[in-house]
Amino acid sequence: MKKLIILFITSTLFISTSCSTDEFLDQPLRGRQQLDDFFSSPENAEFFVNSVYQKVNGESWWQVNMPRQINDMATDDNWSGNTLQPRPDITGIAAYNVFPGSTYFNSFWESHYIGITRANISLERIPDVEMEESLKNRLLGETHFLRAFFYFELVRSFGGVPIVTTYNELLEPEINDKVRASVEEVYTLIEEDLLKAEEALPLKSEYLPKDLGRVTKGAAQALLAKVYLTQEKWALAQTMANNVMTSSQYSLESDFANIYKVGNVNGVESIFEINYINNPLFNEIGAQLAITNGSRGDQGWGWGTPTSDLENAFLSEGDNIRLRSTIIKHGEPVFGDPDVTSFNGMPSENKSGRTNRKYYVPVAERPVPYQRGQIPSTYIHLRLADVILMHAEAAFFNGDEATAKQSLKLVRDRVQLTTDMALSGDALRDAIWKERRLELALEHHRLFDLRRQKINGVPRIALLMGPDGSFVRYNTEISTDPFETTNLNEPQEKGIFFDINTHLLWPIPPEEIQLSQGNIVQNPGY
Repeated sequence: MKKLIILFITSTLFISTSCSTDEFLDQPLRGRQQLDDFFSSPENAEFFVNSVYQKVNGESWWQVNMPRQINDMATDDNWSGNTLQPRPDITGIAAYNVFPGSTYFNSFWESHYIGITRANISLERIPDVEMEESLKNRLLGETHFLRAFFYFELVRSFGGVPIVTTYNELLEPEINDKVRASVEEVYTLIEEDLLKAEEALPLKSEYLPKDLGRVTKGAAQALLAKVYLTQEKWALAQTMANNVMTSSQYSLESDFANIYKVGNVNGVESIFEINYINNPLFNEIGAQLAITNGSRGDQGWGWGTPTSDLENAFLSEGDNIRLRSTIIKHGEPVFGDPDVTSFNGMPSENKSGRTNRKYYVPVAERPVPYQRGQIPSTYIHLRLADVILMHAEAAFFNGDEATAKQSLKLVRDRVQLTTDMALSGDALRDAIWKERRLELALEHHRLFDLRRQKINGVPRIALLMGPDGSFVRYNTEISTDPFETTNLNEPQEKGIFFDINTHLLWPIPPEEIQLSQGNIVQNPGY
């Protein structure tokens, strides 16, 4: 498969992803090493596993993180945003006028399969390396988690995908002769990998400081809870989420603003995050989102700008604490940054005049140069509040409304919102779902939540998008937002082209179908 051949496990195999200290950051290799060299010692084996982590967020802005941003753009939380430089392969996806050949689908697919191949190599080779049994088990556990992570992102994006669990000596994924496995078969592999990871991995508190950032037992349990939730295995999801909540390894940040605060690395709420550092000697070891997501009036690219619909959701709850740490609005002060009393959201070039606060870096804390790939910040994939709300949702659908309300209350208490403990039935369900939107806004969870959450069997995304969708009607018939309604370079009718028979999945990259000689079949409607 094109670009999946990893003939170069060489100079790019330093981990700019899951490190939390300089000690955890391995330096790049010089020249090619054979696999035997990589697995000739415990240190080299660990180095190879680091290269698997590298693919969690990709090796540049466009491979993985930009597709995640685009997913958020395809919801009611974000516009495409950048109206000065419209890109059909970005704005089209966000508006459900989808271009199947977008490089972002292809890069996401191929980056994940490269990660899967590296994981497969690790799982086959590590058992033969002479090392302490505890280290061997940990490395295998990390690798099982990472392979499950890759497959989970693929199956949620594309549906059933080819299952590859081996490699050949040319380091090529054995995929060209594969057909798409069923969704159920992919989930079976994911669950098996995560159960193995849960058994093998240490607790967060058992890691040395230099190893913080590696996956833990809690990370395996949290991801498994989400896997179960996505499949509507409510009892299993409730139990697994509860395992995380009662592990004494994590706690909610006392101040919501601290979750994404610069310098709060592997904080008390964090379960699985990617940490970045700043080092001008290397181009791609810093974070990307502060720039790609940032305002065009603040050295950013302007992609993925929050909607007034999202802002209204916060206002309807009186939720100023999370609003101020989630959305920056043109002309207003930036919460937590005394240097900016009137933010330049550049509404003439930005659909909504709003910017994501979670990935914003305060002026006094910006590195020099302040540019993409040089930002010392974090990307949190799993955190405790997410797990607590998964627990609430699973408990609700498992018929345990009292427990569901207690978990809902835990999250709302932090931001000083009262919880109606008399809620029941659909009202409780909707409150839990709304809480997920407010708590996790702009963290790239929304699309997959809307696809899996159903009302009378209909995925919620289909109730928001399409000609009769409530989000489309809000923007075209109700909204009077001064920024969105005056900058029509991104049309107000975003989402009107949504088709429930097509858009619950993204298209398989056409070049992958071609290279498989038709063995891989395209999703319906594309």
